[in-house]
Parts: sequence; C-alpha cells; structure tokens
Amino acid sequence: MIIGFVLLVSACGTDFCDAMPVSDDIYLNQESCQLVLDAIHERRPEAILLCGEVWREESDDKESTD
Repeated sequence: MIIGFVLLVSACGTDFCDAMPVSDDIYLNQESCQLVLDAIHERRPEAILLCGEVWREESDDKESTD
C-alpha cells in the first residue's frame, strides 16, 4: 500500500542510477511533493529531482503477542 511520496535526487544526472532521498519527509500526495520539487528547481534548476512512491508492505501474518 502506498503511504506517501518522497523527494529524490539523482546523483548521476540523467544516467541510470539509484536516486537518494533529499530528506526524511514523506508527503501525503504527489502534488505536495511536486510543489517542493518545483520550489527547489527555482533555486537549483540543474538538479535532477523526482517524486517517488513510498510503500508499506502488507503482512499476511499477524504478530503474536505471546
């Protein structure tokens, strides 16, 4: 299940590589993430930024409280 979106930066420009989180912030929707991305691009237009989904794994097992 998607729990939000995180702002990521590509360390190697447009080449394929793993993107790294800009901060620990998780945005509730993609629009909120995009607003922050746009604000950063105003100051640093050369930065390769993107919004990525944050997923929480759904567990079929219920934790026991023994």
